Amino acid sequence: MSSSIRLGRLFGIDIGANWSLVFVFALIAWTLANQVLPVDVPGQPALAYWVAGAVGAVAFYACLLAHELAHALVAIRNGVKVAGITLWLFGGVSKLDGEPKNAGAEALIAGVGPLTSLAVALITFVLALLPFPALIGDLLAWLALVNVALALFNLVPAFPLDGGRLLGAFFWWRQGTRQRGVHSAVRIGRVFAYLMIAFGVFELFTGSVLNGIWIAFVGWFLLSAGSSEEAGTAIRGLLRSVPVSAAMTSPVVTVPDWVTVDQFIESVAPQHRFTTYPVHDPSGQLTGIVRLGDLVRMPAQARAQERLRDRARPISEVPTSRPDEDLAALLQRIGPGLEQRVLVFDKGQLVGIVSPADVARVLAVRQTLGTRPQPPATSASPGPV
Repeated sequence: MSSSIRLGRLFGIDIGANWSLVFVFALIAWTLANQVLPVDVPGQPALAYWVAGAVGAVAFYACLLAHELAHALVAIRNGVKVAGITLWLFGGVSKLDGEPKNAGAEALIAGVGPLTSLAVALITFVLALLPFPALIGDLLAWLALVNVALALFNLVPAFPLDGGRLLGAFFWWRQGTRQRGVHSAVRIGRVFAYLMIAFGVFELFTGSVLNGIWIAFVGWFLLSAGSSEEAGTAIRGLLRSVPVSAAMTSPVVTVPDWVTVDQFIESVAPQHRFTTYPVHDPSGQLTGIVRLGDLVRMPAQARAQERLRDRARPISEVPTSRPDEDLAALLQRIGPGLEQRVLVFDKGQLVGIVSPADVARVLAVRQTLGTRPQPPATSASPGPV
């Protein structure tokens, strides 16, 4: 899940929010202002309810952030790098660069989240007992209840929830490998996902339309996430200990960014098999990358007038790697970013590009040969990128 809005950094960890956060924020504020607070604390001005609702929505996401920060900090303590935290529609996601080294670390990283939510629930419950104004007290009590619900929901044994990861850690410990543990946990998680979908459909046909749709949608999400987790674990298992240098295409052809798109298509592109080209300024500094497919779809008049720098993706937005980085760790770190290609640098020099086709080639070889360690390659022969 990518961040659309950067919120800042805490403990050296980037915090971001996805656009879907806005929808849930509005829904929580509206629910508090119209359905919860007026019933629990009647007789207050409408503005007071709305202000308290907005504060409650902010506090809710602060609680989610505490939950995810706990995951991230324990992951760092156990040697797993954290790329950042993203708050979104279903709560929060801690993006880990790599996997825990053993089942115990996996269990600690997963289990600390629900424990943190329960701790927050206890704190807010105690605060609710203090002689605060009625609206504040009720809001604190609501936060206590929500954090208990958050902890319990996250303990459902289905990926990507903490309960699924705890179950995966247990089977990892019993069966010896993370891949086997995830496979067993996903099979159990599918049962819970199907039960949620069935219950959602039941609610839908018994009159609770919105509630039924939401429960069924969450069940479908858990079902899809479990399959993705299992597939991702299998791929990372095959690519573990494979360096990026074994997949990258090298050498790299760079192009001046001041040539027109027409000049590039007529003079440069026909000479090479590549589909992605880094571009540089007159000083030789890389300024971005261009994709051949994007350029050929431009109107003819625009191709004659615009230069490559006008159509290049800025270099600051392009994922980068090192030749000795673990390929599995790279895939986990950048996720869908691989589709935009990865530039590989060695001591500041561009030495290769990694594309989905490159990874697929290595993956096919590993699947054919099994997971036996292969001699690391220093470069790959040029191929389509």
